[in-house]
Amino acid sequence: MLPIITHQVWVLRPPIVADLYGNESRSTKSWGAAVRTGPFDACVQPDSATLGASLATKEERRGGREQRSQSIQVFLDPGVDVLATDGLEIDGVVWQVNGDPFTLPDVGGLSHMILKADRIEG
Repeated sequence: MLPIITHQVWVLRPPIVADLYGNESRSTKSWGAAVRTGPFDACVQPDSATLGASLATKEERRGGREQRSQSIQVFLDPGVDVLATDGLEIDGVVWQVNGDPFTLPDVGGLSHMILKADRIEG
């Protein structure tokens, strides 16, 4: 059980579709056709690994384009069905799960799942 709840989140599970060249990969998801489950109680915080003067926001140039990325940590109750290929909708914004969720063991009734999620613009 989470001791602090800051948000309600929805889990989005998008199907993989073919791109213009017929290729399918983790990056060719159809977010419009995603299956939405929830809402689930969550504690959402900036990603402590990227905290600094920019408060978990990073700007960089890739392939001649400027990109802005943000990273968050999301704490959920154990048992929520979320995969590394899913997305999370938080306050109307879609975040992509970054890596496998990790469930921490129950110590004094405080077991929870932790995961990272990213949002990239540009």
